[in-house]
Amino acid sequence: MGKVANLSIGAAIGYASSMAMDKATGWYLGHQSEVSRRREEEVAPGGAPVLVGKKLARLVGRDVSDEGALKIGSLVHRSLGMTYGMAAAALARKGIAPLAAGVATGATAFVVVDEAFLSAFFTPPPWAYPIESHLRGMVGHLGYGLAAGAMLSVARRLGAVRR
Repeated sequence: MGKVANLSIGAAIGYASSMAMDKATGWYLGHQSEVSRRREEEVAPGGAPVLVGKKLARLVGRDVSDEGALKIGSLVHRSLGMTYGMAAAALARKGIAPLAAGVATGATAFVVVDEAFLSAFFTPPPWAYPIESHLRGMVGHLGYGLAAGAMLSVARRLGAVRR
């Protein structure tokens, strides 16, 4: 298996891991206080995917509904998840333990993309959100990393991702 195959497997793992992340964040959201959910909605109406979708649409001269923006934001989310999966697969190919590669990639994505890049260009700054919003992001990215690491471990055992 070459690098391209590893990256393709990484993209598939990233896609599946982003769905696992959604389950983890959904679980946490169900346990999040009503006060913090209301505050988050005040700060970022519709959530980060809607804000990202609206801003990207405006950049190309379009105005989209919240539903349309959510579709755009969700596509960005899945694409990022696939990119993170490719990064984790590349780390595993370089000899990093698959679970460590998955968790490190998830943690890096949380800090660099969610807490820094998104707030710099698409969403309000991190301090505008309640702490529970950040904790939900941490839980989600940990879920992503664990799922990616587990799948990379299986892929390595099957010979689909090699050092």
